[in-house]
Amino acid sequence: MCKVYLLLLSIIYLSVSSLWAQTDTIADQKIEEVVVIAKLPSVQIQPDKTTFRLDASVARNQGSLYDALRGLPGVIVNNDGTIMLNGQSGVNVLMDGKSTYLSGQELINLLKSTPATTAEKIDIITHPSSRYDASGNSGVIDIHTRKIKLRGANIMLNGNFTQGRYSTGYGSASLNYRNEKFNMFATYSYYQGQEYDELNIARVFVDPRTSEDTGLNLHQDSYRRDLNKMHYYRFGLDYYLTNRSTLGFTFDGNHYDKHRVGTMDSYFKTLREQSDSTRYTWNDSRKKTTNLTAGVNFTHKFDSEGKRLDASFDYLRFKYNDNQFQHDVFYDATFDRQKRDSLQGHMNGILNLYTGQVNLALSHGDKWSLDAGAKTSFVKLDNSANYADVLNGEYIYNASISNCFVYEENINAGYLQLKADFKPIHIEAGLRVENTRVTGKQSGNSLQRDSSFTQHYTNVFPTLLVLFSIRESSLSLFYGRRIVRPDYGDLNPFIYIFDDYTYEQGNTMLKPQLSNNLEFAYIHKTLFKASFFFTHIHDVIVKSFSLMDDNRILVSPANYSSAFSLGPRISTSNLPFTSFWDINVNASAIYNHFRWLADGEEQVSKRLAFVGGFNNLFSFGKGWSAELNVSYRSKIAAGQALMAPVWQMDAGIKKQILKGKGSIQLYARDIFNTYNRNMDVVTPDQKAFVKEHESQSLIGISFSYRFNSGYNAKESRSKNSIDESKRINL
Repeated sequence: MCKVYLLLLSIIYLSVSSLWAQTDTIADQKIEEVVVIAKLPSVQIQPDKTTFRLDASVARNQGSLYDALRGLPGVIVNNDGTIMLNGQSGVNVLMDGKSTYLSGQELINLLKSTPATTAEKIDIITHPSSRYDASGNSGVIDIHTRKIKLRGANIMLNGNFTQGRYSTGYGSASLNYRNEKFNMFATYSYYQGQEYDELNIARVFVDPRTSEDTGLNLHQDSYRRDLNKMHYYRFGLDYYLTNRSTLGFTFDGNHYDKHRVGTMDSYFKTLREQSDSTRYTWNDSRKKTTNLTAGVNFTHKFDSEGKRLDASFDYLRFKYNDNQFQHDVFYDATFDRQKRDSLQGHMNGILNLYTGQVNLALSHGDKWSLDAGAKTSFVKLDNSANYADVLNGEYIYNASISNCFVYEENINAGYLQLKADFKPIHIEAGLRVENTRVTGKQSGNSLQRDSSFTQHYTNVFPTLLVLFSIRESSLSLFYGRRIVRPDYGDLNPFIYIFDDYTYEQGNTMLKPQLSNNLEFAYIHKTLFKASFFFTHIHDVIVKSFSLMDDNRILVSPANYSSAFSLGPRISTSNLPFTSFWDINVNASAIYNHFRWLADGEEQVSKRLAFVGGFNNLFSFGKGWSAELNVSYRSKIAAGQALMAPVWQMDAGIKKQILKGKGSIQLYARDIFNTYNRNMDVVTPDQKAFVKEHESQSLIGISFSYRFNSGYNAKESRSKNSIDESKRINL
């Protein structure tokens, strides 16, 4: 640790020395031309989206994409991989307009393995048009990777090291070569690091008839340590058939290896605060995943006014293996050992996805345009889980929790999107239709019967955006209907065992949740936006906590009857406080209201929450810049859970070196170690108070270098959007 601090201090000293040691090399030269380089805005506000440019940020473009996403205002990333936007879950995450294919913990693993320096900007699209898949009730997050427009060879190298309780490191290299006929690009990155998670749970058991405490409490203290190794690579080729036609190929891969060792101490206590019994649990698991995607796309531009045709086909293969070993020792109140048992589990699965789509765009000058398209996708998931009890060194198959599950899904969609400009009124109206067919089969064994289910439904998703311009300002009204289909992992009926008192299981009876979204906004240029939103959700999907007969907690996704959210939002961007200091502010007041039935009685969870962010950017000249960010979220309702307040402060300083081709950055995240995820869960059977702390507080240093040669050229690479695979969470 001391060596790390000495290294950081040395780099700061050398950078400061170089700042003062620079000499004026052009003082006596005749200047014939002055080139002014405009500074890109760090935040840009538009009626349908807000853009955050990572290139213009010091703190957000370091670490991983997970760190960058977690630092955006209004974005909450939970430990289970749930991403919330403006207090609402159900976010669709894309990369370059194309699905990441993952959700939940698998999406988090991909974001952690990808350095933030590979991204140029992040769009938070609160009003997606009908061209986008209808999934994600709270909007779309689109991560745009860097696009090299120079012809010739272009190379980018990045290195990153962070130190908290444990250390992590990134390394990445990108190559781009472009000429008159083709554009070839390749990226590779490697991540390795250790993380920890401390979890403390206090459970108070309640009599559901009287709502009074039964006098029995369960206290659990857990510590988990992970060793992660991740590889990410991407290769692509664009071949320019003509000046207007492009044929492209892409291939992506992500390999993830996670070794987790954890302990859980469980104490049952009575009203006397004496331990009634104690169970010590030791857990060792190893999970490996391989995610491979390949695609081909074609784009043809009919003219320079926007008429174009594009088509694409993509294939995904996702494979995982998860081996788990759990050992328990049980003691009574006198601390005499009563029993010990061990359990071994092996889970594996393969998912194959095929998807194709075609889009046609027609335009008539600046007055109107029409987009139309169709898409189809096929998914097949084959999972198995095998558990065995270990008795006297022998493995005995446990049929009660072993399982095999096959899931197939087909979605067919079509859309129309019309844009018309009747100044000062601008209208965008769209209609998307999606037909879904689902079949699932659970194979039985000696203790479980075969079971199957089918679903077939068609949904219509209209969108409407009306803009009324008033000089440099505008008023907007938006309406859109969205859907959130269950993640494949949430449908999987397998049981995952955290410890002897906490099980998690999927729910094959889950239905998709549907939402209606409405927003009225005032926008001034790209600097200010004030809005009021309302969202109503039917069959909302949330994590449900239920008490089993043996005092075991079962965590499972469930559909609640309904939920709604409403409140005002205010955003500002690039406000010049001084000549060297720009400020960005984001603030929201969100009222969440959930309603559901439990044991025949209506349950309600509601809360008014406040979310805010304060971003400061400093430009000192001579290649020096700095950033200071503060974010806050008050208590917020999330189904049965009430999430505690959380805040954090991040900072960074950057120095450009090597004639602007390189940079050194020093940054710190969660400086005061305040980003702790605590929550209270109340059910008719229990009250649970959860405190969780992860390895978020750290200090880091990074170095980047760019080498390029050639001249500028227009970018013509095509984009497409694929959504189904983002639901992978196995």
